[in-house]
Amino acid sequence: MIFRTLCAAAAAWLFAAAPVHAQEQEGPQLPQTPEAWRAAAEADLEALRMYLHEDTPVAIDTENPRMQRWFDRGYREARRRVRRVTDQPSYFYALAGYTNGFQDPHLSLQSATPLAIARWPGFITTASGDDTVVASNYGAEGPAPENGARLISCDGKSPERLRERTVFPFTLNPQLAGNRRAAHTRLFLDRGNVFAPPPRRCVFEFEGARSTFTLNWRDVPGDDYWTRYNIATNGPGADFGVTTQDGVTWIGVPTFGNDAGEQLRALVTEVTANAEAIRNGRSVVIDVRGNGGGNSEWGVELARALWGAEVLDAIPEDAPGGATDWRVSQRNLDYINSFAPQLIEQFGEYSQMALWVRAVQDGFTGSLERNEPMWRQRDSDQTGPVPQGGGYTLRRPQGPSPIPARVYVLSNGSCGSACLDFADIVLHIPGTQLIGMDTSGDGLLMEVRDQVLPSGLSRVVLPLKVYRGRSRGALEAYRADVTYDGVWTDGAVRLWVADLIARQ
Repeated sequence: MIFRTLCAAAAAWLFAAAPVHAQEQEGPQLPQTPEAWRAAAEADLEALRMYLHEDTPVAIDTENPRMQRWFDRGYREARRRVRRVTDQPSYFYALAGYTNGFQDPHLSLQSATPLAIARWPGFITTASGDDTVVASNYGAEGPAPENGARLISCDGKSPERLRERTVFPFTLNPQLAGNRRAAHTRLFLDRGNVFAPPPRRCVFEFEGARSTFTLNWRDVPGDDYWTRYNIATNGPGADFGVTTQDGVTWIGVPTFGNDAGEQLRALVTEVTANAEAIRNGRSVVIDVRGNGGGNSEWGVELARALWGAEVLDAIPEDAPGGATDWRVSQRNLDYINSFAPQLIEQFGEYSQMALWVRAVQDGFTGSLERNEPMWRQRDSDQTGPVPQGGGYTLRRPQGPSPIPARVYVLSNGSCGSACLDFADIVLHIPGTQLIGMDTSGDGLLMEVRDQVLPSGLSRVVLPLKVYRGRSRGALEAYRADVTYDGVWTDGAVRLWVADLIARQ
């Protein structure tokens, strides 16, 4: 069975990414008093719970008891936080703690306007293995830890404990490598979360000597802070395009989103036209930095263009006997109906994608008529029990590549959703190496739509379906064959890749 993913989910760490909050944009009218903020939070929490119950599987899925428990327990915690809401940050984090607690990349909360508070202590940190180190102290005012200094503790707590208490309850997921790395940087960005105040006094070690610093939190500077912040986490995303130099073809695929359909179509067309030369070159780098998903069919088309249909057909089926259970609601069907014409136009009237989306429409319609809350989508020849899933990332094949060129997939940890579906294909072709960082991992929830909450201050990303028997288990990631531990500037990453190619 081919599991298809049609739209990119905003993974939990994305709503905390700096550029989103840094941009100036119009938004809803903001409440003007603490009482008005509290009222907005109360109303939005109730609406959020209603949408989770009626439009996602989480509240009724007996096969995911942890999510069922968090649906109730997380709601009670959110209600307690709502009582303390007085402003925009407390409003947002009161709700974000609820959605992030499901620990699924396809369920998250996003602010409709930039958060009002963004403060820093005059330096930016990054990950160095398991350590938190200073990446840049260019904005220091007064005494500050040296670049490269290692964090020992803050307010008597270890860096690990700090991340557990102040970062992961509200954003990011400690089960994912890219999120764990991002948390080292996120620890020293204050967004006004009263439920997890920023550290005040920290101990750093540099060249064997330890020093204690009282942090001076202030507004982030308006220069290149966010650029430095992004580089300290996982760096910039890939650039779209195909370039070849000295026998090395670099294919940049920063997204599989349908909104980039024209660029993706041009990319696939160019790879198809030059496939023979690319396959017979020295190396191919498929750059998926920043690719958080989109439509799985684009990944299938790119893989087919590069390797050819014969190679793809030889890959064992990734989830034989699996199924997909959709949460049925009129809102969800309206969403599917809204994008179905675009998919049919992009992939063709009689394409597999067109057949698939029409089957989903028919399944929803029938289930709504029968008042059934869930509809199971499964290949017609599958009638037996759904098998136990998991372990697919550990079953990568050995042996020589089917094409002369060495193929590398360059990841910075963001590769999830449809990008992971792409990895399920290309990393199961012998000879393909994953380099840079582990991929992200998907929960079993998938296929998202945005829902604006009543106040207009936030929108929730809602997953519409849950996988059964998927060979790649919940939050299961592909481990990098060769890991990059340097700074994530584009130039540094490309030099590292070039050196790796030269050595192999």
